[in-house]
Amino acid sequence: MKTARGFLKPCFIVAGIAAVVAAVIGGLTSGGTGAWAAAAGVALAALGFAGSVWAVAFAEQIDLRLTLPMALITYSIKLALVLTIFSIVKNLVPDALLPLAFGVVGGAVAWLATQVAWAYKAKIPYIELDQHS
Repeated sequence: MKTARGFLKPCFIVAGIAAVVAAVIGGLTSGGTGAWAAAAGVALAALGFAGSVWAVAFAEQIDLRLTLPMALITYSIKLALVLTIFSIVKNLVPDALLPLAFGVVGGAVAWLATQVAWAYKAKIPYIELDQHS
């Protein structure tokens, strides 16, 4: 799994670039509030994806059969957290909700596109051969 987590570094780099782009676009369209909210949305998406990777990798160390349940659990937790954060932002800083949402979408697209490009180029064996046969 260590090899398969090699996409984290490029994904974080692209997410950092996406956060800067989101801040500029958010600033131009919604002022200072849009700038920080859009960048925060990108960060929220990146941290959510990375958290899932780390949680699934941890579950894999215990037992490979735990990876799917862990992925589903982390997805549920992330969804609940994002919805809670959106609700809090809507109540406290309503002008930040739309830029935050666009930032989350942009961050998710940037992360997933980077991960797909990395996986396409990676040389990861798709079967594991038993070394003790």
